[in-house]
Amino acid sequence: MLGASVCAFMVRFEPNLLEEGLIVHVAQRMVAGEHLYRDVVSFTGPLPFELLAALFRAFGEEIAVARGAVVLLHGLACASVYGVAARAGAGPLAHVAAAGMASAPVLLFPLFSLFFHTTLAFEFSVIAAYPALRACESDRWGWLAGILVACAALCKQTLGVALAAGLLAAVFACAPRNRRFRAPLQLAAGGVAVALVTLGAYALRGELQLLVHSIVVLPLSFDETFSTPYMNFWPPGVLAEDVVPNKALYFPSLYALTHGVFGDEPVWAVLLTQLLYALPFIALACPALARRRGPLPPAVWIHTAVLFALTTNLFPRSDWGHLVFALPPALAQIAMTWPARPGRVSRRRVRIAAGCSAALALGFVAATWAILARAREPQLGPHVPQNPVTGQVRGRSLSNAIAYLRQNLEPGDTIFVARSEPLIYFATDAHNPTPYSGVIPGMREEQERTILEALEDVRYVVMSDIDQDLYTWYREELPAVEAHLERFFRVPEDYPLARYNWISVLEPGPDRGATVIDLFDRSDQGHVWIRGRDGAERSVSEPLPRLATKLNRRPIAIPLGPRGGGIDFDLEIPENARFEAGIGITALVGEEDLFSQEERCQFSVAVSRGDAFETLGSVRLVKPGMRWKPFAVDLSAYAGEQITLRLALTPNKLLLDPEARALWGGPRITVSNPNE
Repeated sequence: MLGASVCAFMVRFEPNLLEEGLIVHVAQRMVAGEHLYRDVVSFTGPLPFELLAALFRAFGEEIAVARGAVVLLHGLACASVYGVAARAGAGPLAHVAAAGMASAPVLLFPLFSLFFHTTLAFEFSVIAAYPALRACESDRWGWLAGILVACAALCKQTLGVALAAGLLAAVFACAPRNRRFRAPLQLAAGGVAVALVTLGAYALRGELQLLVHSIVVLPLSFDETFSTPYMNFWPPGVLAEDVVPNKALYFPSLYALTHGVFGDEPVWAVLLTQLLYALPFIALACPALARRRGPLPPAVWIHTAVLFALTTNLFPRSDWGHLVFALPPALAQIAMTWPARPGRVSRRRVRIAAGCSAALALGFVAATWAILARAREPQLGPHVPQNPVTGQVRGRSLSNAIAYLRQNLEPGDTIFVARSEPLIYFATDAHNPTPYSGVIPGMREEQERTILEALEDVRYVVMSDIDQDLYTWYREELPAVEAHLERFFRVPEDYPLARYNWISVLEPGPDRGATVIDLFDRSDQGHVWIRGRDGAERSVSEPLPRLATKLNRRPIAIPLGPRGGGIDFDLEIPENARFEAGIGITALVGEEDLFSQEERCQFSVAVSRGDAFETLGSVRLVKPGMRWKPFAVDLSAYAGEQITLRLALTPNKLLLDPEARALWGGPRITVSNPNE
């Protein structure tokens, strides 16, 4: 009851754009008559979508309906943990195990209160532990355990497979001799029954091949684009070099919420994070250590199988969002294997249980206060009434996008959310004209063809500027779509940009013409130089920083010396050529740095035929702004010639900041129509 109450308290917080947004969006489409895997592409199991679609039909299309189901499952999971721990002989520490599970929605905010396929797989896995233990005694319990394991697999395939293998082995080893084979067979029978029902249902709809392709063939075709290195344990208090670029994904979410993850993190925070990443493996080793004192109860081995399955969820992506699902069972495992004499409840054990419970209670209060202190009033429209807490959702960038869409869309209008924020479809009641709820890795040709066809009729495109290795670089994953958006779409003039804008709306605009020479793609071939105090030019050999696309332009950031700098390209100019770029944006975020545009400077484009440079155009920038300002130069006089094109910036005063940059958005050569 306590676990359900805590989860019920947390469902009012933090709208989730991707994990929960994907499922509520797809479930809403299914209620409207579309079919999973036929009309909507997905590579996860069908249970979360089918379950939520059924709940929507019964109770209405509201996020509260989805999260209500999670509340019920979490309450059952807490009961299962307590039951297993009690049968493991944990005594008063069984309450600690259950309390750790009950407090997870707060202490491990926010994933445990979301209707997310991994959250559901976790809850089914934990609930399955108790009936798997009782399967040693009863066929009915074995069937129930098998059904729950199958449900976990139908939410997240890899976790379900690991859970099935672990529990079958544990039940076989723990069952009494007269049930040594019968108990695991009953568990397997429950799982097979669910599998047959699922396969039969899709076969009757003529979609069995689609099901197999989507949840087996498609996931196996993915490469390890999204894999991340595991948190290093040595040296203590120091992050490994391969962890640092994505360190924000590794630290506990509450630490990131209260402290931010921007500079050099304190040693205590790194040590705590390293300890948490080590905890599942410490817990997995506990039964082997405890076994040295004598035989262990079957409950310990059953729970070890569950913990093992949930620990596999850390690979290949080893970030905090995957670790959280191994931490509550890791704490429960340690509680179950804490040294104690059989049949005795020592005062020392009671004191340990009291101390652990007090620590959990203090952490719970502190975490609740931190969440409440940062929660804001709902601002994403009536369909998403949750209070935003984290900076990304709480800021004005997302609320501006949703408010603009709600104000300008008509019923039935189509939009395309390009990256990974499908909750926007649900929040705006807009139609998604594609079968994709986000970027699907490894399906470039099919996705590009389908999306480009759909873009002909969309009213708006929503694009987030979050390119990086772990989210994919949109311009590399779907380059044809990126090129189409840059050519035919623009940020509306009346669109309200936020100060820290990470997501925006695009609308169809005038055709900017095809790109014949993409200077962004050639930036690694350009000659980068800076101008020193004496005015002399010096070459720069360091590679240019990799930057996310910003407001529909792919940017390059050119380093500057005290008197400016630039980049030179050797080009053959086509007929009717024209140089175009955006300038004047305030700042751009790199993988590890923030690059700000210098104030009071001169942008210029110059050409050389092998002698001195001739300036063809220049723009004086007084103060950078929130939008790209167009900068164009006619190059038609150089048609057919081999020239050096120079993009330069000259400051009005000496620049002393070694990180100073000139920011150019989408520099390119295009061809104008001479008849226009």
